Amino acid sequence: MTRADIIDVRGLSLSAASSAAVERFDALIDDIYYYRLGVQDRLDALLQEFPEFVLAHVLKGYSLMTEGTLDAHPMARAHLLLAEALPANPRERLHQEALRAWLAQDSSARAAAWEQILVEWPLDLLALRQHTGTLFWTGDKRHQAEVTAGVAGHWGRETPGYGHFLSAHAFAMEEIGLYVVAERCAREALALQPQDLWALHGLAHVFEMQDRVREGIDLLSDAARFLNDYNLFRGHLWWHLSLFKFAQARYDEVLDLFDREVYPKSSTFYLDVQNGASLLARLEFQGVDVGLARWERLAQASLRNATQSTLWFTSMHHVMALARSGRVSAVQSTLDYLSSVGTGSTQAALAHDLALAGAAFYQDKPREALEWMLAVRQRHGELGASHVQQDLYDQIMVMAALQLGDLPRVRQLLKARLTTRIWDAATWQAYEGRSRRVDEVHDAAAARAALRWDMN
Repeated sequence: MTRADIIDVRGLSLSAASSAAVERFDALIDDIYYYRLGVQDRLDALLQEFPEFVLAHVLKGYSLMTEGTLDAHPMARAHLLLAEALPANPRERLHQEALRAWLAQDSSARAAAWEQILVEWPLDLLALRQHTGTLFWTGDKRHQAEVTAGVAGHWGRETPGYGHFLSAHAFAMEEIGLYVVAERCAREALALQPQDLWALHGLAHVFEMQDRVREGIDLLSDAARFLNDYNLFRGHLWWHLSLFKFAQARYDEVLDLFDREVYPKSSTFYLDVQNGASLLARLEFQGVDVGLARWERLAQASLRNATQSTLWFTSMHHVMALARSGRVSAVQSTLDYLSSVGTGSTQAALAHDLALAGAAFYQDKPREALEWMLAVRQRHGELGASHVQQDLYDQIMVMAALQLGDLPRVRQLLKARLTTRIWDAATWQAYEGRSRRVDEVHDAAAARAALRWDMN
């Protein structure tokens, strides 16, 4: 059997030494997108046994780049060089091209490489999930939806890994407001694998955007029995459960979840930092005393990673933790880093402006914070993340306006915030009423209730 004759579980050719190696690779792909534990150890073992496995080197490079830190780049580059030195087929060369562009911070070229793969090989699950995942962090929600919709006709229940397609499609549809499609796909994925964390995630987002709080709590409370059997992504689902309880003003339970599951110890994982900082901020905006010790846990991670991060949505969260814990010089170092990198990256430049606003807010300069955030308000989404995650920006602006006593601006910001949940005639009718209730906001208590989406 020649190298070119070996095919994966979806019929795609791979340059590998044996069918056994390809079977292990297929299992790794499955485990990665189910967020199972120990994947990187198994990938390293595969590469040690089969160092000529081209796509395994690329996968390792992708995994390192996904960490979102500068110190991962040299290791990712080393795996790219190893892959480039080996014989490869055209699809594998395009994967190498995507990794090369990623290292060069060229998101357009990276997307084009994965797009070309999916045009020619629409069942390439690695390209599909990497492409949609990175589009999420560049703010291209419509493009993300186009990618999954574009390959949908090639996937079916008989296709191995169909659940992974369904969960990706569900989340992409949710982010553009097609909630019926999103819910159907997420539930179908969960029927295939009840512990599919990405499908659970997509369904949780549907419930969040439709204010189905009770259903969200039930969904994730049931998942609690197995969440901790999975990798660090589990913390994001605990965060979603916290938000549902937050909506019901169950603050003691939210703090308990923070300490036990969301951010129990200092972690530099970017999602952990985002989850932790945004949850503490939301609680403080509601007048909850979260204590400095919780911010200190986050600050310890930010001291290690704030000037290494390349996932720009995280930057404001780092600054929030550092500023809230009184690390003035570390805040400035982070801003200097973003300013420097921002000369060659529009995303980093935007992250600098938002981090500057975050620093001003936590240094008791609400007017400066509000002015800087308003100046780039229509570009906030360029740093990626979901509507729910991006809501942090709106909450900070509302709180800054409250501190200034500018209730007309508070009402304007709250009404603008409603538009993230208006997608069709039915939702317009529902939120038209909420918009009228926002006009009745005349004090801080009412504004805080509106931030919890409690406007009944």
